[in-house]
Amino acid sequence: MKPISRGVFLFRKVSIWFLLAISTIFGAYAFAFFFLKTLYIDYDNWHYFASSYNRFLIQNIPLIWMVLFMVSLALVFYLFKKTNKGYKYSIVFIGAGSLIISFSLGVALSKILAQRGYFIEEFENERVMNWTSPESGRLSGEVLFTDGEYILLRDIKDDVWNVNTMYLLDNSKEVLQNNQLISVIGKYDYENNFTACQIIPLNIDRMRFKPNPDNGPMMHPGQRNIFVDDICDVVINGK
Repeated sequence: MKPISRGVFLFRKVSIWFLLAISTIFGAYAFAFFFLKTLYIDYDNWHYFASSYNRFLIQNIPLIWMVLFMVSLALVFYLFKKTNKGYKYSIVFIGAGSLIISFSLGVALSKILAQRGYFIEEFENERVMNWTSPESGRLSGEVLFTDGEYILLRDIKDDVWNVNTMYLLDNSKEVLQNNQLISVIGKYDYENNFTACQIIPLNIDRMRFKPNPDNGPMMHPGQRNIFVDDICDVVINGK
């Protein structure tokens, strides 16, 4: 058997370590994106979006990025075993080491991305669009005008809505008085008209609320929510 030349051996060694570094960095990036995205999910308000908590998680958690993170871990594991001394270490040691390194780098990278504002505007925009599905009983946006019985609300798609607020309870009225950006739970009446049954704050940075006609809903529109219907039955009909 012809021996491998020193140049080929060196190239192979460098290539393996280069791919190992790239895989580790990609895994850290995938975890950072996954971690940041999960911070902008409305876990406490899941019942406004889905019939069960598990379905809500499936709809919102970016599973593809977790899959990519796991793939990168597997690749790091495989490549490390190909290094000169990789065979000396146990599967558990390599697996745990790969996980700890990628996880630690991912957390550090997510902090850097958050501090510099990367993805934050995108995630907050998605949150607002999720809250803008009138047929499903959700409407959110900026309060333009208010009086005792209605408000004018501009949503993320730059549409202005006439929202009936005459049925609101005191806690919702207090939220309305103290917040310019709100999420309205209620009933779609007809085009650009909505009846409010409950109001909660829309927790995003005011400077990042940028209405645009090109924005579209993230969730499937037109699906009624039983929890929202029950709220409106209590508030409007006293059932």
